Amino acid sequence: MRPPTPQTGEAGTAASFVSGGQPPTSGRRACRGHGRQRGRLRLFLCAALLGSGATTGASLHAQEPPPRLATFLRQRIGVDSAQLAAVERGEAVVKVLDTPNKRDVAVFGIIWADVPREFYTTRLQDFKESLKTPTRPRFGIFHDPATPRDVEAMTVNRQDLAGLKDCRPGDCNIKLPATEMERFRTQIDWSADPELQADTYLRQRLVQYVTDYRARGDSAMVVYDDTGRVRSSDAFAALLAQSRYVYQDIPSLQQYLIGYPHGKLDGVREVLFWAEDALPGLKPILSVTHSLVYAPPESSGVTLMAAKQIYADHYFEAAFDLTAIVDDARLAGRPGIYLVVLRRSRFDDLPSGPVVSIRSKVVGKLRDQLRVDLERQKLVSEQALRSSEQESH
Repeated sequence: MRPPTPQTGEAGTAASFVSGGQPPTSGRRACRGHGRQRGRLRLFLCAALLGSGATTGASLHAQEPPPRLATFLRQRIGVDSAQLAAVERGEAVVKVLDTPNKRDVAVFGIIWADVPREFYTTRLQDFKESLKTPTRPRFGIFHDPATPRDVEAMTVNRQDLAGLKDCRPGDCNIKLPATEMERFRTQIDWSADPELQADTYLRQRLVQYVTDYRARGDSAMVVYDDTGRVRSSDAFAALLAQSRYVYQDIPSLQQYLIGYPHGKLDGVREVLFWAEDALPGLKPILSVTHSLVYAPPESSGVTLMAAKQIYADHYFEAAFDLTAIVDDARLAGRPGIYLVVLRRSRFDDLPSGPVVSIRSKVVGKLRDQLRVDLERQKLVSEQALRSSEQESH
């Protein structure tokens, strides 16, 4: 995999894509209108297009954005002229960003969709539908309070089951606390239907875990003892601290994430869910995620979706996704949106083999998956809008 350019880094995403800007559908439409307040995302995309020689009309050259906005995507994200043109055409552009810790992965992506923001976010908040993906054969939403029925479809991966019998701290193929390893070894009768016993125990413990997390927040998050002793709350705090866009532009979200469950966020819609995800070439991943949808008062024209991993049984010590759904207020027709995504994760499970090649494989799969997800979101949301329009006529 080609490494990112020296300028590419997550620090460049610090504020720009969540600041309420309106990116262009084309250089001509995006930059027209001298008296309009455009917002940073529209401005730096517009400036980059102008700098790359896009045909925008003579009148547009009189209003050139500030140089720092013109160079943002090029120098900080590493987007070139061809990729900017692809964004104009409604194609997904995805970049892997540099991270201070080599076990961290940061993937940035953007795509334009021909749907209004309100339509997209309304569908997004229908969690029973929006959480479905082609790589997610099973998932379940935790009620408040969580109940055993929420996890009826959850099972221990049969490939992992045999390893649970001998799981010990520092020597386990599944990410678990030491106490849970001991309970799996000692409380399950491995000679009498261990599958049913393991499934029952796992379901019980995850209901208890979600209940505890809702009561105590990060202090309740799991400690992984499979390859060392790692507090998942510390790993998440490290990712969040490096995600300066949350601190700088969205203080209300930052305060809520750190203070959960004791803080308040007006208008937030949130959900805790478990999921089994199967990415090609990787082990199936059982995870629990706290996800929320929020329109921050600090940034008009933007809705955010944040997803915080609170457990994963393979690969990841922590994961944090932020999606900005940004208005594209065009001069004619209904407004479209830009989906701007930053996915950060810290992984620890490196199978035998050269570390560099294994990391490249995992990073490449995460990059490719983000592209697939963006393209699917664009297609599905645009088709849903067309269908709703036909039904209303």
